[in-house]
Amino acid sequence: MPERYSQSLAGYRNLRNLCHAKKERTMKRAILTLMGWMLLSQGCSYGVADDCLPPEETVNIRMAIAEEKLPTRAPVTTIDASNLSSVGIYAVREGSTAGQYPWTPTPFALNLTPSGISGNQISFNPKLYYPLGGKRVIFYGYYPRTTATTGNNYIIAPDNGIAPTYHFTLTGAEDVMYAVSTPTGSTSTSPVSLTFNHVLTQLRLNTSLLGSLSSIKLVGVSNKGTLNIGSGGVTYDSSVTDIALTIPLLGAVTDAVMVPAGVASYKVEVVLLLSLLKRTYLVKPTSGTFQPGVIYTISL
Repeated sequence: MPERYSQSLAGYRNLRNLCHAKKERTMKRAILTLMGWMLLSQGCSYGVADDCLPPEETVNIRMAIAEEKLPTRAPVTTIDASNLSSVGIYAVREGSTAGQYPWTPTPFALNLTPSGISGNQISFNPKLYYPLGGKRVIFYGYYPRTTATTGNNYIIAPDNGIAPTYHFTLTGAEDVMYAVSTPTGSTSTSPVSLTFNHVLTQLRLNTSLLGSLSSIKLVGVSNKGTLNIGSGGVTYDSSVTDIALTIPLLGAVTDAVMVPAGVASYKVEVVLLLSLLKRTYLVKPTSGTFQPGVIYTISL
């Protein structure tokens, strides 16, 4: 074969191979581009890549409420449709540090009130949804709810690192309750459980041995308290008041009054019907201090 012809043939083959390789690269780029476009248009699917996951769905928050189970009961024994509007709900979401739930001026739920109740399941309007990203939430409840910021009963809003506080004034008729949930998130299969606990003591006095009375009252009762919504702790300032009790019929028991728990004794002042003399009694539980959420009936 002539040398010039051999060189031309070799050049032709090289050119053909170059064209073929270029065509293959072009086709591969086209296929990869098409695959990328399909993934973007249809959404990522499982198994494509670890960082290519399906969109996260919002999960509705379900909540069930209950009341502390005790052998004796305080005035508000069941939260139902008649007093649901007096239930206040706060919630704090998990922060950037796992397991930490910092209070802020704008928590996950800010003094909400439920919109409905069915059995023990309460609902909200609009609905509440768990935070995205697997963040958990702690819920807090208190009773009776208020939006007032001054007066005898009012709420101080939360702040950075500071839980809200409910300030109340006792007259003997109030029932104050508090609840807190465990941390819960979108993976929970059960409703959030909020069990309300009474923070006051209920006291009744049996006066059957005293005869007819002109008056009966508790003397020097602490009446201005603060409930920390974050911890459930209750404190009282130095303010005190006298609380008059109903005058019972002969052999009867006074109506119940709500007073602070954690107190070792209460002073009772009685005036008999046919006498101007005052009698003073000191009433105590059988041991320790008066406990929250318990009815005490004590004979004078």
